[in-house]
Amino acid sequence: MGGILTGVAEAKPRILQGNRDMFWSVVVLMVICGLFAGVAGLCTFSPSGPEQGQIPQFDADASLRQDARSLEYPIRSPEVPADWTANSGRVQGFAGTTSSHVGWVTGERSYVELVQSDAPEDAFRSLNGGPRPERTMVPIAGREWTVLTGDDVRPVWVLDLDDVRVAVTGSAPTDQFETLAAAVQDAEPLPAQ
Repeated sequence: MGGILTGVAEAKPRILQGNRDMFWSVVVLMVICGLFAGVAGLCTFSPSGPEQGQIPQFDADASLRQDARSLEYPIRSPEVPADWTANSGRVQGFAGTTSSHVGWVTGERSYVELVQSDAPEDAFRSLNGGPRPERTMVPIAGREWTVLTGDDVRPVWVLDLDDVRVAVTGSAPTDQFETLAAAVQDAEPLPAQ
């Protein structure tokens, strides 16, 4: 019977005897992992921070013209500053109807989005998340825009143009919201044909 338990009393290997040995084992493993990541190109070091990538190009005017032909409400195509780059657009379901979205990266690398829909103004409280319980008004070039805000959500500025609501949202500063708001409220609806 003594043969079964004879291996239990043997001394542990030296590598498993102390905290210092364990520490150096982990350091060696981290160096090996770092070498593999470096060789595979999975790690980079940039002391000046990340580089700005190229902004995707998107034809906002063509998208809005297509939306004007296919949606049941007027669509406007605002004249935006030359240093703004359209980078996204979509049509999606919204509050039981549809909405047209176009986004721009501004000259200051902020994002601003135009949303157009025939949904009621209150539906915009939950646009791209929500809720936005606070409501204030801001005048833009003779019209009163409703500003919907809440905790941890981007503000939404909404203007009711009778047969359509236009909204401005995004991460851009207030002056760029004002620029897009003024441009869209002055734009004529695109032809539906």
